[in-house]
Amino acid sequence: MVCATIFTLQFKEKFPLPFFSGSMGNIQETKNISYSIIISSPSDGEVFNFLSEDETVPIKVRSSQIEESGYRLNLVVDDKDIIKTFNSTPYTYNWKPQKPGEYLIIANLVDNDSNVISTSNKVKFTVEFKYEKETLVTEEISSTTAFVTEETATIGIPTIKLEVFEGPTYSSGDDICYYRIRAIVTGDPVPTVSFSKDDSKGAWGALNTQINLTRTAPNYTLTVVAKNSTGQAMDSLTLTWGCGN
Repeated sequence: MVCATIFTLQFKEKFPLPFFSGSMGNIQETKNISYSIIISSPSDGEVFNFLSEDETVPIKVRSSQIEESGYRLNLVVDDKDIIKTFNSTPYTYNWKPQKPGEYLIIANLVDNDSNVISTSNKVKFTVEFKYEKETLVTEEISSTTAFVTEETATIGIPTIKLEVFEGPTYSSGDDICYYRIRAIVTGDPVPTVSFSKDDSKGAWGALNTQINLTRTAPNYTLTVVAKNSTGQAMDSLTLTWGCGN
């Protein structure tokens, strides 16, 4: 009897209580995934002196652990404008700013519901335009005044084009299929832009909009108007449910 008691005590010291209670199968190991996201270009404080309209800001993001995650990587300027969405590598993009100034860029890793999972370092840089727009003039001296007036008006008339930069993307929480669309605008003076609909309520900036499609309303034709003192321009884009869910 004494020997049996000693053996039982030694056995319980070697194997913890969960071994005897049968709860060992409920013990789970939690694995925390760490996402490393680094903007390696441009460098913080870098100044870009553009000598022509064709120059761009080279953006490059280095990362680890996100390629197989199924998440998207958004490049965000000044904490509001998404300028590029990546669904896979390489995470490189040549961005053409519409105006000179100081900019702040960050890369956000987001899930299918646009929740931010992880963020990169913030990089501040400056863009300076060292060129002037050329003014077209005629070689016919007799009609110089009229020609310059006409050309100046033509250059100032707005142009606008719609471009999808994200989507179609399914949001399971809302059971919607959404698109995010940007308006590419030119004109002098700078035109005002009006979208026929914006389900983001302006969250993506004045030149971007979000359209949410539902199962009961799976189609929508988006229209946009650019207008300034010289005239106006319009574009439209028909969106359809394309999420496949």
